[in-house]
Amino acid sequence: MVSNQVIGEAYITLQHFYEISKLDARAAIRSLFASGHVHPLNGKEVVEVLKSKSGAGLMDRLIAQDYAAHDCLVLTNDRKMAKLPEVVLLKK
Repeated sequence: MVSNQVIGEAYITLQHFYEISKLDARAAIRSLFASGHVHPLNGKEVVEVLKSKSGAGLMDRLIAQDYAAHDCLVLTNDRKMAKLPEVVLLKK
């Protein structure tokens, strides 16, 4: 079982050190989960997050999903992230 934090770190590592595109990095992580050898700690919802491509970035989506899995909300100043259902935009 791997946490959203580890998934996010793998996503960034694939891009930064191996120069893999965001799309291919997501596909590789989904493929790893589909193999059945490794599972996301937060379940199938994480696979759905990996499939989403618009709006907030993957890291923001993983953070929001992890908070939601623990019945918590994310507070943010990021307008794109605030559009996610588990996130609240802070007012200035």
